[in-house]
Amino acid sequence: MAEAGALMSSGVWIERYLTDEAIRLGLSGFAAGSLTGVAWRIAGNVRWRAMVVVMAVLVGAGLTGRSDWPQWDPASGCGAILVLLAGAGTARLLAESAIGWQWVAVGALISAGGVWAGVPETGPALLVAGAVAGLAVTAAITRSQWEPSAGVGLAAVLGWAALSGAAGRPWAALGGGLCLGVAPWFAHLPRATRGWGRVRRFGLLGGHIALVILASRWIGVDPHAGWGRVVVMVFAGIVVAMTVRRQA
Repeated sequence: MAEAGALMSSGVWIERYLTDEAIRLGLSGFAAGSLTGVAWRIAGNVRWRAMVVVMAVLVGAGLTGRSDWPQWDPASGCGAILVLLAGAGTARLLAESAIGWQWVAVGALISAGGVWAGVPETGPALLVAGAVAGLAVTAAITRSQWEPSAGVGLAAVLGWAALSGAAGRPWAALGGGLCLGVAPWFAHLPRATRGWGRVRRFGLLGGHIALVILASRWIGVDPHAGWGRVVVMVFAGIVVAMTVRRQA
């Protein structure tokens, strides 16, 4: 009986989230990211900057007819500050070539998943996730590299997904912004003096995953989350970033 209930619950989950529209948005984003990456590579550019990421999402939005915009309020303003910090932090991570752009791409996809799980309107997050995945696959196949400014593009499109997906709900806007995980807190930390080993990379990714889960499920989905949780999340993000940086 319990087994039948679990299967029914799984079926409801699939029916609710794996819809035709969700599949269309994800695949459209992937196609847009792949096509943009191929076009940039054909043009002879092996080092991709912010414009590549932004253009991929714009193409995907055009293909799917999306024109989502944030509903501005104080919470969205705080979320925008987080996005700016994340752009600077991600750029610094990409500047440290020893960490590898692939790890940053995986982190961006995890952030997109957190935004999807933490805001009411999930369409922008699906579009961004598909575009980033398409760019990552194309870059790997063509042996291209992501320049530090690509981190600014990643933060911009993830911020768009978070703030527009919040649909006027303040805690969803803040939770979505905090789904950028460790990125905002690397903006002002000193650069690592030693290389990034495999253990340090996995530590960074593990901390990022934990922060994204907390931001999306502890703040984003709770309409009464409160500033206390936001402060705890900010403190946790700074601690994770400082700990990983010190050990790197």
